[in-house]
Amino acid sequence: MCLTILLTMSKIIGLSSSIHDAGGALIIDGEVVFAMEEEKLTGIKSLYNQNIFPEKTLNLIKQRFDVDLHTCDHIAQGRLYTLDLLPKEYHTNQIKEKIQSFSHHQCHAMGAYFTSGMEGKVISLSHDGAGARSRGKIYLCEGAQTNLIHSQWIPATSSLAGLWGVATERLGWAQLKDEGKVVGLAAHGKINHVIYRYLSQCLYYKNMDFKDPGWESKFRYICNKLQKDKWFDEDKKRADFAATLQKFVEDLMLKLLFQLHQEYPDYRKLSLSGGLFANVKLNQFINNLNYFDEIYIHQAMGDSGLALGAAICKAIELEEIKKPLKIDHVYWGENFTEQDWAKETRKHHNLASENFDIGRVASLIDSGHIVGLFIGQTEYGPRALGNRSILVRPTDAETHQKLNERLDRTETMPFAPSVLSEYADEIFKCQKSKYAAEFMTLCCDTKDEWIDRIPAVVHRIDKSSL
Repeated sequence: MCLTILLTMSKIIGLSSSIHDAGGALIIDGEVVFAMEEEKLTGIKSLYNQNIFPEKTLNLIKQRFDVDLHTCDHIAQGRLYTLDLLPKEYHTNQIKEKIQSFSHHQCHAMGAYFTSGMEGKVISLSHDGAGARSRGKIYLCEGAQTNLIHSQWIPATSSLAGLWGVATERLGWAQLKDEGKVVGLAAHGKINHVIYRYLSQCLYYKNMDFKDPGWESKFRYICNKLQKDKWFDEDKKRADFAATLQKFVEDLMLKLLFQLHQEYPDYRKLSLSGGLFANVKLNQFINNLNYFDEIYIHQAMGDSGLALGAAICKAIELEEIKKPLKIDHVYWGENFTEQDWAKETRKHHNLASENFDIGRVASLIDSGHIVGLFIGQTEYGPRALGNRSILVRPTDAETHQKLNERLDRTETMPFAPSVLSEYADEIFKCQKSKYAAEFMTLCCDTKDEWIDRIPAVVHRIDKSSL
């Protein structure tokens, strides 16, 4: 007698929708096959204050995989209020019974750890402005085992990411959109000890928490005083303010990591998630500490990563993911078909579609052309990693200013180098966490002999590269 067992593939859709960073993801039989942010389909960065359900993303999943909320096996949501934004067509008992919510920072931390590929003992740390009544969570992880050891609960705990967001706003930029501009500006300034003391009055560190529930009102009061002295108007003062903020955030994070290192010395690997860790200079600072042998930052470290994080949480629960996966790429988003290309070329008469020829691309770059590369599937996360990228020769110093002007970006914003892995050690001082560096989530210092050879991708002040 022959017994045949039919194995059915589990299809998990991950959802995240709120006032910012909506998105969707699909895991089939324990494998991530799709993950994308709704902003890449709407053209509105972070979708702040939009209250959007990721319907365009779900439509793509339906088109490519013939899976939707009706036909999937499980729906995992990374925010507790996604249900409120469900379009009426999905208000059925059949769909509601499939929905399971996972906590905000659980999605962050598990999404990072289980895509880190890390073996052995790992600390998974998440921190952002707020989510599900928490600023962050800390887990001890090994294999499939994860143990929550601390939650930074609201209102007892304050937020480094929240502090950064308010500072971004006071510098004239938009919260949840322009925080990276402050990181770039910080490298142009010097630490001001008066500003540092002011910041210390708003937040302090105590036992794995960043304290003072009244930090925001204090900080806004301080910023109002600084405004009278033109701290947010004059270029040098703006840069000094940003540099001091960067130093303050690094110092408080150092205290948390030092305590974790003291209490859990056997945990020599660190997985990071949450919007705070979009700060590539903070990540470089952490990577340079001797507390950890390796760090990893989730590619979609902000709330755009919650959809995939929720789907991963469900896959773990179903035992379809049993250990951290080392992923080869994050090209999990939209993929243009020939029909899509034909439609776009009809719409834009000056747009030409060519078969991809890597030799021709290299030749164009070498001769000084600016190349817009649009191939394969869209990258997951905020970094352009080659499939939706602007490529240019890095040997010309003026390239940096020229590109920023054409893209209407502030002059302090850097560009990242793209380097074959076999040449990375020759060019950069990056002795560890090279896997994280593949995804442009931390900076590395450039070796002296290369600084003048590739000036367009070396920060002209601190000599680092992404």
